[in-house]
Amino acid sequence: MIEIGKNPKIIEIIKRYGEDIIHSRLYQREKDYCQHGVISTYEHSIAVTYMAVSLAMKSRKRVDMRSLVRGALLHDYYLYDWHNPEVKGRKVHGYTHARCSMENAIRDFGITKLEQEIIYSHMFPLNLSRVPKSREAMLVCLADKICASFETAKVIEYNKITTVIAREKTIKELRRKLAYNRR
Repeated sequence: MIEIGKNPKIIEIIKRYGEDIIHSRLYQREKDYCQHGVISTYEHSIAVTYMAVSLAMKSRKRVDMRSLVRGALLHDYYLYDWHNPEVKGRKVHGYTHARCSMENAIRDFGITKLEQEIIYSHMFPLNLSRVPKSREAMLVCLADKICASFETAKVIEYNKITTVIAREKTIKELRRKLAYNRR
């Protein structure tokens, strides 16, 4: 099992630059949407943020950490259930949700141009026309692919990071769902 959330320095960076987003009423809606398996979009977005910050720290290259955190947190801020057959455009979700996420983030959080680019290009190479142009966008794109792969293969554990950042009620609900799905 791979665990995310053990490094308190990374958690502190996420909280420093993203706490206003994480605790906003609108962002909390991500908890209502399933991303991969029993992983919510909220958990996925925080895990991608953690992974992107971790990769940035390991690379020792200069990055705009504030934009990296905020862009990573908002990369899947599309606010709908793409698994629901009644959702219009769900079959092309992989191609369209980056733009929707970016537009929602602009509307709700007034994000910078760099943060917009991070969100808009995170689905490369599926969207070949949206090549990440910044180091921050490349890190989020890579972190997203790593986390999505682990989530799909069910080899990742988010308990530590969600304990630190998420509310206890949500953790209990997700653990209950996970325990039910393992039966």
